[in-house]
Amino acid sequence: MSNLKHLQTFPHLTDGPFDLIVMDPPWQNKSVKRQKSYWSVTNEDFLSCPIEKLAAPGCIVVVWVTNRQSHQRFVKERLFPRWNVQFLARWHWLKVTTSGEFVYDLDSPHKKPYEALLLGRYKNKHGSTQGIKEQESVSDSKEDKIPQDKVIISIPCSLHSKKPYLGEIVSPYLISKPKCLELFARNLWTGWTSWGNEYLLNSLPPYLIY
Repeated sequence: MSNLKHLQTFPHLTDGPFDLIVMDPPWQNKSVKRQKSYWSVTNEDFLSCPIEKLAAPGCIVVVWVTNRQSHQRFVKERLFPRWNVQFLARWHWLKVTTSGEFVYDLDSPHKKPYEALLLGRYKNKHGSTQGIKEQESVSDSKEDKIPQDKVIISIPCSLHSKKPYLGEIVSPYLISKPKCLELFARNLWTGWTSWGNEYLLNSLPPYLIY
């Protein structure tokens, strides 16, 4: 079992630092509080994540965020500055059916057919986003290539909260052979380090999950 308290010791157990960190946090919302359907964390708790111990200089940090504007503002205005991460872009994952239609009406007041992910680059203690690893540096040109707006279109998996694999999508902006980490993971990806309570959730047959 892993929680944010245990995350403080996690950096000493990994093969970091990492060039890509993806987070899919268990954001709090009213329905979660009411139904107690899954473990969630308050916004303030996220501030203690030891990103500076996990990230290599120039590391891309990706945070999946709900469509609540308060959560998105929190990541951009408080979380990234606390982690010494420079905000770069807001992308969206657009969910469609097999026929290419939105899974929900775009104007629906309840559920939207898209989710947001915020991207930033970790700066070292000197304020630089550049780092050298295996004789290769994260150049300004690669940083400039990250589009501020990008839409990822795919058919969502039937498994709850399973997000698209981002490794290939983000790879053009990373060094070759990057070290990748997923926090609050619900999957296991080949070559990645995964941390969380549910890292096997979407990787095992249903009858093996307990």
